[in-house]
Amino acid sequence: MPIRFLQYGLIIVPAVLYMLMLPLDNEAVYTLYIIIALGLSVWKDSTRSSTQQWLLLLAEILWSCWLIASYGPVLLFLALSVLYVYIYRLEGSRRWLMLAIQLISSNVALGWYYSVSQAPQPASTTVNPTTTTLFSAETTAMVLGNLLLLITAALSWQGSRTASSRGQLEQVYDELRSKHYELQEARAQLLLFTKQLEGAAQAEERIRISRQLHDDIGHRLIRTKMMSEAALLTLPRDTEQGTEMVRQIRDQLATSMEDMRSTLHKLQPDSYASEAYDLDRLLEEVGRDTGVKTNYEVHGPSHALYPSIQIVLFKNAKEAMTNALRHGNASSITVELVFRNQEVSMSVRNDGKINPRSSKGSGIGQEGMRLRTQTVGGTLEIQSAYPYTVITRIPITNQMDIL
Repeated sequence: MPIRFLQYGLIIVPAVLYMLMLPLDNEAVYTLYIIIALGLSVWKDSTRSSTQQWLLLLAEILWSCWLIASYGPVLLFLALSVLYVYIYRLEGSRRWLMLAIQLISSNVALGWYYSVSQAPQPASTTVNPTTTTLFSAETTAMVLGNLLLLITAALSWQGSRTASSRGQLEQVYDELRSKHYELQEARAQLLLFTKQLEGAAQAEERIRISRQLHDDIGHRLIRTKMMSEAALLTLPRDTEQGTEMVRQIRDQLATSMEDMRSTLHKLQPDSYASEAYDLDRLLEEVGRDTGVKTNYEVHGPSHALYPSIQIVLFKNAKEAMTNALRHGNASSITVELVFRNQEVSMSVRNDGKINPRSSKGSGIGQEGMRLRTQTVGGTLEIQSAYPYTVITRIPITNQMDIL
């Protein structure tokens, strides 16, 4: 669209200025010539055939040269209109061939105009000043006209290269955007396929676990139930044999609980206990959010705990630290985890002031810690003397019994 505006402007503006500046004997004919030039330009823009465009470009060049020969070098600006167009639209040798044709035609038209405008003079040995002036004007017009055409051609060529580079960049951008959309679609399809594959794997794993529960644990529990009924009948008559049967029942239950524990561990994520209920991470978050100095210590041969025990320790530690910050205004908190052969104990100490209400043990938070600890068979101890300490002790001898 900007090319067309400049093209039509280079035809209309010089033509109108020439009409206003120079008197014309026949303005109607001149106007008709300008309309023909505009018609050729519009016709060239509307056609889609490359051959017709080539012929119409030649026709525009020849017509503009005829106008130059008829009305003078002022209408040389009309030639810039067609030059600007073919420099942008044509490529390779055709562009420079068209420029050569226009340069030759324009110089011929200028020469024709000045040869016609020069009136015939009688033979004389003296030099006519009028002839010298006309020769000087003709030379000046040709030099300036050629410079104008060449400069316009150079600027148009540079502009066409810039436009071509911009077009190539836009094309590359469109291709990249298209590839981006394709990658997004492929990613969505891959995610969908991954979810489907994960769902199929989970369904297969559920089927396997249900079969294991039914075939192994279910049958073992049925056998244990039958042995329990037999033991109830045997104990009154034969204590020794009945006791042996009870021991066998205990071993069967222990094996069933171990199988149940293994199955549950396969169902839950690996990071369930190590990440969701990590005491070290809890202390780090508390220290970062409140600015309190925290310390975490582990003593004894540490080993994996059941999720139920980890949850109790984590929630008790969180409640104890909350109380230390809210009621004791503590500046440092220490969590000490001690592993022993038959129990694990956790001590939460802080250097805050003693809360009388907390020392009586009547807080809702402390009661919640006590109930959680008793659920897994442990005990809760509160030492109100400085430093204020909350101790959670949980037995780990028979962990399968409190799974």
